[in-house]
Order: sequence, then C-alpha cells, then structure tokens
Amino acid sequence: MENYTTAKTMIEVMNRHDVEFVFFNPGIDNVPVLETIAAYQAQGQKAPRGILCLDEFVAMTAAHGSWMASGKPQVVSVHSELGVLQVGGALHNAQWGKVPIVFFTEVQEPLERTNWQGESFDQGAMVRSFVKWDHQVKMGEDAGEALNQALSIALTEPCGPVYLSLPRQMFWSKDKIKAKLSYNPAIGAPPKTDLALLEKAADILLQAENPLIITGYAGRHATTVMALIELAETLATRVLSTDTWVNFPNTHPMAAYLSSTVGFSNPLLTEADVIFTIDYDMHYAAPRVTPNSKAKIIHLDIDVKKKGVPLWGIPPDIQINADSGQAIPALITLIKQKLTKERREELQKRFKTLSAEHDKLDGEWQSIAQSHAKNKPITSHWLTRCIDEIKDDNTIIVNQTISPATIVFHELHLDKPGKLFSCGGGCIGWAPGAALGVKLASPDKTVISLMGDGAFIYGCPEASLWSADFYKAPFLAVIYDNQGYGAIKGLFHEKYNVINMGADIPAPPDYDLIARANKAYGLTVDNPADVPQALKDCLAAVRNGQAAVLDVKLAPV
Repeated sequence: MENYTTAKTMIEVMNRHDVEFVFFNPGIDNVPVLETIAAYQAQGQKAPRGILCLDEFVAMTAAHGSWMASGKPQVVSVHSELGVLQVGGALHNAQWGKVPIVFFTEVQEPLERTNWQGESFDQGAMVRSFVKWDHQVKMGEDAGEALNQALSIALTEPCGPVYLSLPRQMFWSKDKIKAKLSYNPAIGAPPKTDLALLEKAADILLQAENPLIITGYAGRHATTVMALIELAETLATRVLSTDTWVNFPNTHPMAAYLSSTVGFSNPLLTEADVIFTIDYDMHYAAPRVTPNSKAKIIHLDIDVKKKGVPLWGIPPDIQINADSGQAIPALITLIKQKLTKERREELQKRFKTLSAEHDKLDGEWQSIAQSHAKNKPITSHWLTRCIDEIKDDNTIIVNQTISPATIVFHELHLDKPGKLFSCGGGCIGWAPGAALGVKLASPDKTVISLMGDGAFIYGCPEASLWSADFYKAPFLAVIYDNQGYGAIKGLFHEKYNVINMGADIPAPPDYDLIARANKAYGLTVDNPADVPQALKDCLAAVRNGQAAVLDVKLAPV
C-alpha cells in the first residue's frame, strides 16, 4: 500500500470507474478535491475533468445528460446541506431516470446539532427517499472504499443516484493515510432469467390477436433496441415507446402511432388483449388511461418493484425480473421454436396490416404539420416539422417539451438509438443543463434541446449557457414559447374545467437577450416563414462554437 490523502484516494477511485467529469458548484469543503484534480492534470496524470456549474441544479442535470450520452458513471460535488437542497428537483429527475450519479458533500458541522424536535440532525434524511443509498463517512473510515461502494451501488441495475457525505477535516487533512489500491468496481450481476416464465410468456404472446409491447427505457442499451425490433417483427406487434430514449425507431413499421384525433385517450392500450411491458415506468404524472380489464399483462423488467406499486395498479399475469438485453433474445428463440407454418402466415398478414396503418398515421401527422406552414401564430406542428427537416445523422435531440410532447413524439423521425434523450421525472427545467452534459460527453455531435418557455426559465439558463461557453460545449436551445405554463393549464382545464388559473407568463422576458448576455447567439421568431432560416442560423452559430437560443413565439395557451 502507498500513502494517499483522502482527495487523492477519491480521484484514484473515480479513475478506476472511468469517471470523466466532476460537475461541481464550489464550497469550502470540495476545494481539496478540485485542487487535487488540477494537480493531477498539471502533471499529465489521468483525472476527471472538473466542470464548474453556476447553479447546483445545473450540476446535477448536466451529469444526468452526460450519463445518457456516455453510459459512464457520474460524480457531482456541491457544498454541504445548502448544496444538497439547491440540487432540488434535479435529484428527483435522476431518481426517475435511473441515473448512476454519486454526489458528495461535507457533513455540516457541528456534528452534535439537533433538529427542532431535539433529535440528532441527519443530513442524509434530506435525500434518503430519492437515492439508492446514502452514507455518512466517519473519521478513520476508508473514504476511498466508501466512494468505491457508492459507485458500485449506483451502477448496479436498476441504476440510481447515491449520496455520500464526509467530515470536512477528512477533505482538508494533509496527513498521510494508508489507502489500498484495490478499489475495483464491484457491479452487481443482473438477475438470471426464469426460462419457465419466459416460455409461458411466449405461449401467451403467440396466441394474442392484438398484442402491444410498451417500453420506457430499453433504449439505454443499443443492442436491446435491436433485439426489440426482431421481437416485434417476429410477433408482428406494435411497440409503444415513451420518449425518454429511442427505445424503438418510430420510423419502423411496427412503431405504434396514435391518431391525431384521439386526444388524451389511448385506444392501443384499452383495446390490446395482451400487454407486454419491457423496462417501463409509469410517468410521474398520474396516468389517464388504464388497460382493458380482460387484457393479460406480462411485465419484464430489471426493476419489477416500481416503488411497491404494480403498473396501473394491476398485478401482472407474469412478472419476469431480468435484464431485457438477455431475456428478449431468449424469448425470440422460444417463439420461433413454437411458430407453426400456419401461425407464421397469419402473423405475416398482420405485419402488412400494421405496417400500412403506421404509414397512414405518419402521413396524417406530416400532412397536419405541412398544412400549418403559413399559420400565424406559429404552431408546434410546424416548428417540429422544421426541426425534423434540419436535423441530421449527427444530431442528438434533448427533449423536455410537455404541452406539445405528443406532437414532437410523432413528428420527429428518430431511427436509431442515442438520437433522443428525455426526462422521466416531473421537475421541469431539465433540458438546458442536460444539453450541456450531452454535449460534453459527445463533443462531435450537434445537440438540439427542446423545451417550453417555463422550462427554459426553470433550467437556470444563465448558468447553463455560461458553462456551455466556458467549456466550449455549445448547444441549440429551441423554446416552444406559448407564454404560459401550458401543461398545468391543460390539467386544470381537464380535471376542474378551469380555463385560466393564473398560469400565464404575461410580458415575458426577452429570452434572446438572456442568451446574448451569456455570449450565446439569440434570436426570436414569430413568423412561420422565418423558422427554417432561423434554425439554420442558430445551428451555424453552434457549429462555429457558440451556444444559441431560438425563441419561437407560439399561440398563447
């Protein structure tokens, strides 16, 4: 063993886990770690890159985006309890996104503090409901081993955030400590697939006349997407995906599209006789639609617990705790072994029918968008159509649209994994910081971030754009500016028939000026004819190394 300070030990552990960045907002406690990173880099030694974020919310959100783009564990450092509180809803989003982030702070002194109830102050209690594990390192404890364990827990499926707190004197002590060099990642193995349950699932799926596959985060692994495509083609079944990842290409004939006229209903869900959920979480907002009571439900997931509540509150007929990347190929093999010639012919006919339906509905959505080319005010349909036309194979979309989410989902054509990242949690403001993290992890990609005007404000635009400029990580932020909190107003109108409950943003800020104040290119458009050129101008700025903000004025909600 060799002598290492606590900070050096932590850097060595991060190196072993291939951590690329430490997203931070400075406090007195994390200075030694940041100084040690700088010293390593000055000496040409491997170390994570420190990324200063002017707001803790952005630090956590950028780490979220960086993980989605890279698949590598993330580390966030903020100042004691105040930094933890300032992280706020970004931690909620990381929990729902199953993001392997370790964020660490000092333990706020004095350690003998009590709360108003006279109980010992428990700093980890602030976040315990939102993390997989929290741990307060004690004096004399091996901080490197604690960090190694934290990263291992965060990276074990289902992944999730972890909180670590350390005494300040451990950070600042220059005393030599005995630290072992065997801090190797110990990632938990995925559960073994129960082949008997898989065979039962194969029998049910083969007999189904109107099956539906639903998936939410299978797209975190590109190989799983390929397997899911083969499964859909083998069974001739629609695949309904959330927009968090490209779980299934929406250009594929089996991709499930909804008609533009169905509103909040979902006939695919209510009419299916078998629902096969794969790596799927219910959305944070309360679901409006539940399956047919007679439908059989098969649930295959790395995380079947779902916070103790089954999907839609309905216990599944078959529940398979497994890694979908391993289980789906095995399921395909079983199905192919069971397929008769007669059933194969029937499924081929169904494939043709569903393929024609997909093309018809895609054409319907595209026709609507094209018909809005001259509509004033600009519509979400036309704006999304223009974004779809300007993106290329090198583009990553970072999306947190809410009111126009269905439009964006149907009118952006996404054919490969890794081209779309979105947020499964309920805290808006995710898109700007996430775009920063995605660009840092994918410097050779063009990043376009989509959000509402409320989300742009919530997303700490000054902090996000400053870091984008300083670290040469430019992205384009497109604001679907409906001058109000459209999603909230929609919910109130739907549930309580209240048309306006004070959720407008009258006389909104000049968002393009906010961009320019942070050395970004800023532009506002209110004429539909100007949208294509405005997008081109903004992307030209981004490709020249300058972040950009395009404020597109839509009809007020």
